[in-house]
Parts: sequence; C-alpha cells; structure tokens
Amino acid sequence: MTWIALVGPEIEENLSLRYLSSSLEQAGYATRIVPYRGEQEFESALSAITQASEAPLLVGLSLAFQWTATDTLALAVALRARGYAGHITAGGHFATFACAELLHDFPELDSVVRQEAEHTLLALVSALEGQRALSAIAGLAIRSGAEVQLTAAPSMPSLAELPWPDRRGEPAACFEHRIAPLVGSRGCYAKCTFCCIAAWHEQASPGKRYRVRDPDDVAAEMVALQRERGIEIFVFHDDNFFLPGKRRNLERFHALADALVRRGIGRFATVVKARPTDVDHEVFTVLRDRLNAIRVYVGIETDSEQGLKTLQRWVSPRQNREAIQTVRELGLYACFNLLIFDPDTTLESLAVNLDFMRHASDFPWNFGRAELYAGTPLLARMQAEGRARGDYLRWDYELHDPQIERVFRLAMAIFRERNFGSNAMTTQIMGMRFDLAVCKHFHPQRFRSSWQAEGIALTRELSADSIGALSAIVEHVRSAPPGPRDAALVAQLSLAMQRSDIRLGQATADLLSRVTCALGRGRPLSELGDPVATPLQQPGLS
Repeated sequence: MTWIALVGPEIEENLSLRYLSSSLEQAGYATRIVPYRGEQEFESALSAITQASEAPLLVGLSLAFQWTATDTLALAVALRARGYAGHITAGGHFATFACAELLHDFPELDSVVRQEAEHTLLALVSALEGQRALSAIAGLAIRSGAEVQLTAAPSMPSLAELPWPDRRGEPAACFEHRIAPLVGSRGCYAKCTFCCIAAWHEQASPGKRYRVRDPDDVAAEMVALQRERGIEIFVFHDDNFFLPGKRRNLERFHALADALVRRGIGRFATVVKARPTDVDHEVFTVLRDRLNAIRVYVGIETDSEQGLKTLQRWVSPRQNREAIQTVRELGLYACFNLLIFDPDTTLESLAVNLDFMRHASDFPWNFGRAELYAGTPLLARMQAEGRARGDYLRWDYELHDPQIERVFRLAMAIFRERNFGSNAMTTQIMGMRFDLAVCKHFHPQRFRSSWQAEGIALTRELSADSIGALSAIVEHVRSAPPGPRDAALVAQLSLAMQRSDIRLGQATADLLSRVTCALGRGRPLSELGDPVATPLQQPGLS
C-alpha cells in the first residue's frame, strides 16, 4: 500500500505534520508520522523509513526551524546513503524562504513545498503516484536543469474546509489531566521585524497575514477531543490567539464559550498566547472566567523604546507594564521571553529591560538575543548593512555597541545552562508554575494557597539571581577592559549560578513532590519534560 512518511519533531503533537496527515488520509493515502528532533532520534527515524516492508512513495521533512535545519538535512543525506530512492520534499517557514539554496546545495532533496502545504503536498503525492510532471503543481520549488523553478503561487487552504489534525498516539497529561494542542487561527496580525512567521504569511497573502476558524468549529473539535480522548487542557498554538480590537475579542471569546456550553463541554482549561496590546482587563476576565485560561504567554519581547523600535513591536513600555499588572490583578499565570539583545541594544536600553525584569519578577521569564531568520526584515536590514555573517543555514552578527556585544557574549557563557540547557532552571520554574496552575484549576478543594506563595517566591528568587548576575556583568564591562578578567568573571558567576540552580531545583522538586502527594494522582507535566509546561526556548548565540 502506498504510504507517506512525515518527519519532524513530535515533542508535542506536531500540528503541522498532523494537518498534513489528515488531509492525505482523507484523500485515501496512508501516512506515518516519524518523530525526529536530532541526534537522539536519528537512527530510529532512519530505520522507520529504510527498514519498512515497503518504501514510502514520499518522505516529507519538516524544515520550519532554521536552527535545526542541519540536523534535518543530515537525515536526508543519510536516507540516500542507505538506499532510499523515493521522492524527498521539505516544507515549512525556513524551507520556503531558502528553497533555492536548499535545492542547489542538497541534491538529496527533490522538491520544496512552499507555504501552507495541505493542497500542494496532496497534489505532489498524486502526481508522483501517476508519474506526472510536477511543474503544473502550484506551490513547489523544483529543479529545472541547473536552475530552481518556482511553480505558480499556492492558494491558501480554507481553514473551514481542512479536516481536523490526525490525533494518533497517547496525549500528554498533567496530574492525569490530558492535554492536546490545537489552533483557532493561522498567522498573526502584527509585523515584527524579527518574526519569520509574519514574513511567511505576508509572502503568501500580502496584507492578509491572519485567518481565523469559526468559533463553533473550534468548539466542535474541543468537545470531540474531550469525548474521544479525554482531553481537559487545550493548548492553543495560535501565533496570536487574539484579534486586533477589544470588541472583536469579546465577541469571539463569548462565541467560543457559548458554543462550548451549547455542545456540552465538561471541565476544561486553556493555554493561550497574547501580545501586550491584547491584554485588556475585560477581555482577560472573559478569558479567565469563561474559557478557563490557566496560562497566558505574553509576548513582551522588550521594554526599551530602542528595542521596541528596532523590532517594530507596535507596543509601548506603558502597555507592557499595564499588561503585567492586568494578569497580576486577575490572578492569571503568565510567562514571557525578553529579547534584551538586538542589533541596536545599548547599555542604557539594557538597563531599561533589567528594570522591567525587576518589575515583573513574580512571573517566570527568559532572555536572549533577536536572531536573524530567513525572510525577515531584520535579516534583510543586517545584510544591507553588511553586518550579517555566516550563510542561510545560520546567520550571526555582532551588536552595534562593542560594550554591549561584550556583555552579550559574557551573559551567554554564564547563562547558557540556566536559560537553554536540557535541565534549565528557567524552564523548571516555568513548568512548576504551570503544574500549580493545573492543580489550582482542577483541584481547588485540595489546592493550598501556600503552594502558590511558595511558587511565586521561588520565581522571584530566580529572577533576582539572574538580574544580579546580569548587573554584575554590566558593571564589569563598564569598569574593566577586555582581557583575562573576563574569564575569571565567567568562572565566578557560573559557579555561583550552578549553586543557586541546584538549591532552587531541589526546592522546586520538593514543592511538586508535596503537591503530587496531596493530590494522590499522576505526575506533574514539568517532571516529564513536556514543552507544554515550559514554552520552547532557543539559545541566543549562534
């Protein structure tokens, strides 16, 4: 039987692959989702394809993330080396923007599917099965002699007509409350300079970067997931769960809540993402009380006027602080990342962000650098200025101010494990706070306010320690020239940070152990290392 291999990270249920799978299955093609996220799954992914009783007609590789591209391309090379002779295609944000370079440099790839792939991939599979030419298929990049040919622009699929994503496999769970990701929209209405998602949707539909599903269809999927799979926690992976404008958000959220009630949803909770400008007291009250939000990822990114201008965030420092105050007043758990380093950062703008970190120290946050992603205005600007170095697989750059560049390099050497390591303390704290939010929502009679106070206290302690280390780095750079003293500072602060992380890690584990014992059921999600509890991070140093 003809089958299609869809390869990509399955740390959570990969909705990109699963939407493709359901569209192919609806058309009568069998699919297998092959989990692959680098070295630890290299051999298993290869074996799933090369040792299958029948070779797949097509292997589709997820190339959404630029920083994992080399791992994915290594798999394509290995597939050919082990004898796979079928069609290999790649898709996703990065593959779309870098399609010409990828096809030029990697003969192992036969094509690239550009933009949203449901229609294009189905047409590609049908053409391969019928041995028809590929040039008539919209949305492809293919070779034409020594050149790369882009076929006609693809049409974006109607979200109302797409089948719901493939849900095979066992869902994640937190204290036995099952979890599923879903989306109610595609794209984002903003246009930040560093964001490849906004650039990707802008390329496909200029001026129309954001499409939403009907609330009743979203409610129908949620209720079906609950009845068929026992899902109680719905993690919305929308790039932005919100519409521009308070009235529109109120209408949409009430419509979704009404549809859920009408369809007889049981107990449930939601997790969403928001821009600071979306955080309105009335809207977030509805989000909390009617859609049972237990975590909101707020895209603060930066609080400095300089950073907001460089990144084109369409946000003011006042709105950042009002957003934090609103979620604080409503008792919502929020977390965020800060891009405190960008091409134009100064010591003064860094000081502003350090002050914001103090202001929001009761919420978990992480920090890093604005990276240069394919297709983004920020990359184009840095290339035009001659400041981007490397190549399309991994761009790097130096910050404009030599002093702040030195701060950045020292900070990444010291904070790499805390912020981005496999057992990063920052993500441990985020995970613990998610676990407490789940417990509070589903088990209010057993939940103890002292747990919440303890969790916030640990969050503040981590925040204060990180702010102190960053401040020490800044003071060192201001007072000492580059030289051997830099290495001494890294050694000193790294050791102190490791000691703090051990102590905080033990305190976090102890708190969750007491919570688990009191509930008498399941395990916290953070203990399982699931990114639902700890939003994915990436290093800020290429």
